[in-house]
Amino acid sequence: MSKKQALLLEEREQAARKVLEKYHFAAEDEELLQSVARQLWQAAEGKAGFWFAPQRREGSRQELVAAMTLGAEVDRLQEAYSGSGRLLECYMAEMLAGELLMRGYAAFERCVLRQTGRYVADYRFFGGEDCPLEGIREALCELGTGELRCNSAFCLIPKKSVVFLAGLTEQEKLRCAGVCAGCARRDCPNRSGGKSAEPVRWPDLAGRPLPYGYMRILEKRGG
Repeated sequence: MSKKQALLLEEREQAARKVLEKYHFAAEDEELLQSVARQLWQAAEGKAGFWFAPQRREGSRQELVAAMTLGAEVDRLQEAYSGSGRLLECYMAEMLAGELLMRGYAAFERCVLRQTGRYVADYRFFGGEDCPLEGIREALCELGTGELRCNSAFCLIPKKSVVFLAGLTEQEKLRCAGVCAGCARRDCPNRSGGKSAEPVRWPDLAGRPLPYGYMRILEKRGG
């Protein structure tokens, strides 16, 4: 199925507001955050979107193989920030991209309903107990897109991408409550449908796991 361009960008304004709220940036950082957001939206324009393959059955389960990405230009934007030592902008881009991807699932669900007449009941992500990480390669082949690939460690390229399986149902009452439904990690700052155990605030990140992109920045800065 062809790529659904620009649907992720329906969520961009809400994503920027959510990042401001969730990560408690200082008031004086808002103008910079909005500037980074505009550059990120421009990088994603025409490249952000998703694919899904025809429906398939796994036993009694009906599901779609799907992928979502913000595109390679978002990676390049963040690398440019990192390369010029603009740590705050790089961190902002990381949070904005993550929030946009999270909100992209709602756009995905709307598109699935329009095209199949079915609701998304649940999500399965590669690397879980019932979904081996090695299955990413087969999923990418099934999707048939040349815009996404994975390396030998099964990391997706572009980085701001995800491949998953979406279970389907004809019953609206069984539709998924959100991509975080069923997740046991209560301390995740990206959790939807509820607050995290402890708010994350820039720049007070001590003692908390850092996003992968930000860890890479700090590694470069530390030599």
